[in-house]
Amino acid sequence: MSVLSTSPAAPRNWDAGVKALHWSMALLIPLTWVLAVVREDQPRETAIKLMMAHKSVGLVVFALLLVRVAWRLTHAAPETEKTPWEPLAGLLAKLGHGLLYLLMIAVPLGGIAATFTNGRSLPFFGLFEIASPMAQNHDLSELIGGVHEFAGHALLALAFAHAVAGILHHAVLKDRTLLKMKPFARD
Repeated sequence: MSVLSTSPAAPRNWDAGVKALHWSMALLIPLTWVLAVVREDQPRETAIKLMMAHKSVGLVVFALLLVRVAWRLTHAAPETEKTPWEPLAGLLAKLGHGLLYLLMIAVPLGGIAATFTNGRSLPFFGLFEIASPMAQNHDLSELIGGVHEFAGHALLALAFAHAVAGILHHAVLKDRTLLKMKPFARD
């Protein structure tokens, strides 16, 4: 249960709001990664448009994450399913979720920092731009950009492992782990 939650009992499932956040991010994070990877082999004009989309979707993911963290601090989580491998499985689940959150925070912050240290503004779908508050430092931008890229790949790999773990819970262990996050479920 969360520190700020006043509910004494854990819910049976995640609520509709957090499910919407989870599944939106589950679609947008890989999309953001694909936009960055695909742009590398494109002509300059196309690459610029793909990078603008990458940064814009990344900002959306970061905003959703902030909402999700705020939600998590104020709501109780469903109880975790016990596995035959406790307490190691529970520890690995906590470690995996912690690392997912760390990467979901670090990747967009790294992208923002790489953009700003390059002296560039941060676009949002062509609607507006956030001006860089920093002077251009190309070497620092390259360094941060490399870390951002590595962390982005790590985030995608960890998200894939997270999905596989959910499927294994459902298909092999036959517990409710995946069902608790099932979209559009009422119970």
